[in-house]
Amino acid sequence: MLTKNAALRARLRAAVARKRDLRRGFVGPAYQLAKKVMPKVSATEQAALNAGTIGFDRDIFSGKPSLASLKKQYKVALSAEEQAFMDNEVEELCTMMNDYEITRARDLPPHVWKFIREKKFFGMIIPKEYGGLGFSGHGHSQVVQKISTRSGSAAVTVMVPNSLGPGELLMRYGT
Repeated sequence: MLTKNAALRARLRAAVARKRDLRRGFVGPAYQLAKKVMPKVSATEQAALNAGTIGFDRDIFSGKPSLASLKKQYKVALSAEEQAFMDNEVEELCTMMNDYEITRARDLPPHVWKFIREKKFFGMIIPKEYGGLGFSGHGHSQVVQKISTRSGSAAVTVMVPNSLGPGELLMRYGT
């Protein structure tokens, strides 16, 4: 009697030998195997997934990624407002930080916290009508990338409230 892994290997060899569609012969069994070992998505995780923009990620995991649709869907240029923020607020924040001191203190200095709050770094992806900056995902990414050149801790501090979904969840479902 063949083990499950041996049976899967045998099925894959047979698919190649018969010149069947590799997608049907490989992806299907691999997906079924992955489904068995992956943890179930919790209700909270599903709410976060439903609130976010997961279009291209979904395409990748479905096995049908399209770079042409990716290029159409996502604009990869900063808006004038995002560029101004990069040139002014982000540059100023970067000059305020010393990664060695931040790491040693295990915290951002109070003046950095104040600047981050006052300049709305925590609300970059929140629409303007709700008090945020209304930045694109690309704009947010560029800000985090630039901050990370000065302090990984500060970059993560700015990134998390913007990228892990709290803003989108609050806008969609309220408090």
